[in-house]
Amino acid sequence: MASQTEYGLAIIRCGLSGVLLWFGSQQLIHPQDWVGYVPAEVVQLAPFSAHTIVLMNGAAEIAFGSLILLGIFTRISALFMAVHLAGIAFSLGLTAVAVRDWGLVAALLGLVFTGAGAFGLDRSDRQKIPLDHLS
Repeated sequence: MASQTEYGLAIIRCGLSGVLLWFGSQQLIHPQDWVGYVPAEVVQLAPFSAHTIVLMNGAAEIAFGSLILLGIFTRISALFMAVHLAGIAFSLGLTAVAVRDWGLVAALLGLVFTGAGAFGLDRSDRQKIPLDHLS
């Protein structure tokens, strides 16, 4: 039987992945609406246009959001998204959107430390069988 902690981890995974999937899909569907959010410094350094950066970002958020939802490679996916969102939040300064993003970063970092939990598909986060019992 699953514990309250396991249900909590599943709810956090679903909520975070929902945010990532929504923002990622919106960037793929309406990239022109997101181009203005790409910092000028990033556009100057990147070999891609701002439009392409938005499309790549949207695809990454959908990919990692899907992995987090399914509980596959949860820890590494959450780490990539936490670092990514921290960069975005830092670039926004002290704004309401940045504060929201820092909250998402904190929740993602929680998944880095806890993993997907019992409802995730990734077997590496589940309790391991001690090898000395196999002989």
